[in-house]
Amino acid sequence: MNVQKKTITAWASSAVVALLLSGCAHNVVPSKTVTGEVRKAGPHAPSHYRSSYVGGPVRDGWLRSFRDPTLDRLVAEAQRQNPDLMLAASRVEKAAAMMQLTHAGMMPQLDINGNALERNWDYNYKDRDDRHYRASAYFSLSWEPDLWGRLANELNADAEATVTTLADYEWARQTLSASTAKAWFLLGSDKMIADFYAHLVRIQKTAQSVLEKRAKIGQGNMRDVHMIRGMVAEAEDGLQSARMAKEQDTRALETLIGRYPGNLIKAHNLRAVSGRVPSGVPLDLLNRRPDIIAAQYRVASAFHNTEAMRLLRLPSIRISAQLGVDTIQQALAKLIGGLFMPVYDAGKIQAKIDAATADQKAALAAYEKTVLNAYREVENALANDRFLARRYLYVNTMVKEYKAAYDMTDKNYKIGQGTILDVLQAQSKWINAKILRTQVMKERLINRVNLHLALGGSFDRH
Repeated sequence: MNVQKKTITAWASSAVVALLLSGCAHNVVPSKTVTGEVRKAGPHAPSHYRSSYVGGPVRDGWLRSFRDPTLDRLVAEAQRQNPDLMLAASRVEKAAAMMQLTHAGMMPQLDINGNALERNWDYNYKDRDDRHYRASAYFSLSWEPDLWGRLANELNADAEATVTTLADYEWARQTLSASTAKAWFLLGSDKMIADFYAHLVRIQKTAQSVLEKRAKIGQGNMRDVHMIRGMVAEAEDGLQSARMAKEQDTRALETLIGRYPGNLIKAHNLRAVSGRVPSGVPLDLLNRRPDIIAAQYRVASAFHNTEAMRLLRLPSIRISAQLGVDTIQQALAKLIGGLFMPVYDAGKIQAKIDAATADQKAALAAYEKTVLNAYREVENALANDRFLARRYLYVNTMVKEYKAAYDMTDKNYKIGQGTILDVLQAQSKWINAKILRTQVMKERLINRVNLHLALGGSFDRH
């Protein structure tokens, strides 16, 4: 475990402790109760979205299902170097600091104070013997007892905000893993298409050479020569376009993982999607997906902040004590207790309550939106997985049949049966089918990544 993970784990532990401690205070509803009510108030989920999964940390185990060591290394590099992930980690650090600041405000504050005073009763007399000096040093202790739970609610709000940023960090980490995988698969598709065009150029240049020789000895015609030359140029154009896309996507991947975009990553051919989606996959998104967990705790944080604002109407007590000595050996001791209760503030407290209430409503609406989007993403990914599997069977058949038709047509043309147009038509069908198969392979891999991201992890229930 690296330093960043250790630090974030420590922050998570601190947030949990703060939630447990503040949840025992007066007028503070436990966070678990709040998040439970949030789930009940959220969108209704079909029965198949409930499972025995009880939550826990989301792991990157789904990456292993692609059986690609290079992808594993690229994702690990992105986790270490991606600037966006570092930014998410800094937000966790700030939230933890704010939580600690609120917690410190609940504790007694001890300060050391001192002062010195010089007096001269006769300002017209310059003799320094008539000047009087007095100095003192003392300890000052101050404390505001949290009689009604206002500070505890504020601490709960900050602790839940810390948990929110932790969940946001985990979601950013998962999203980065998915983005890296999709960029890698896109690069593999680019490579395969570029390789195919390079192979096509070689085939057509060979055919061009044959046709040009036949035309020279009177066994062909210049029309076919012009046609094949155009085909070679078209294939060369396709090759250059494919190589340009490959270079751009390589630099995009390098930037994503935190490298200089030098077009140095070597792409691999795509591998077919491994296996089918098992039946009964864990669909308890409310426990698995970090973005949903973050949305839940945003609502809980807004709830406790609203409660803290409401408690501003109640009186507060401030206790302070001082103990020390001065230069004339006189002991200093003082105990002061103060009571403060707002009577008229021109609507200041009510405005704070209204603003906090609006934030709470917005957080709840954002939670409902997040859950609905999660359900949509899962349903789309599951449906796409089925459709793309069927499409792959069809396009694979297309490639085989069009390749056989092209080989037969080309063979017949070379022995004088058929025309170059027949060859071009068969070749065009084969080219398009092969490119389409590569694109469907890429789409299946990317959709499988989207499915894991939508589910909040792997297909494993544990």
